[in-house]
Amino acid sequence: MDKSTRFPTSLSGYEIEGLIGIDAPRLVPLYQGCSDYVVLERGEPPNAASAKEEFENFPPNRTQADKFVFGVKAIDGEFVGLLACDRNYPRVECWWIALFMIDKELRGRGLGRALCDGFFRWLKSQNVKWVELGVLAENEQAHRFWRGQGFELVRTAGPVNIGVKRHIVQVLGRPL
Repeated sequence: MDKSTRFPTSLSGYEIEGLIGIDAPRLVPLYQGCSDYVVLERGEPPNAASAKEEFENFPPNRTQADKFVFGVKAIDGEFVGLLACDRNYPRVECWWIALFMIDKELRGRGLGRALCDGFFRWLKSQNVKWVELGVLAENEQAHRFWRGQGFELVRTAGPVNIGVKRHIVQVLGRPL
């Protein structure tokens, strides 16, 4: 993880901030603002450990150096979005979006689309060719959003246990 890594975006009134593990407590209000997703994913509301886990979990054969966590910070300093990703996973020239959250009060206003546009432009400048992510099969809102971003079904995985829930995960991908 590298706190200095950022990418340009057209988000007026927001700033992208690279985050590291010690920033986890600053994300707790965002996790609470996204409690609908956390409950859908884990079957229980977020707690103080929820944000910390994102900085500690890595895909197979990946390390802390491969993890990038970006916070979307509003003018008042509060985080309203989060984009966590892993480089060169599941293969070279492919990045995995591990978590993408926008505070539920701001969804549907173009913030997520603008964040993705800037992120994908930056990835292309880093010679990344492909992006993948997993969407819980029952998360219809996420399916609509990601398909609107040009993602298509690559494969289905699972069942996987997350928190107290068991999920089928649809892996979506798109070229850059």
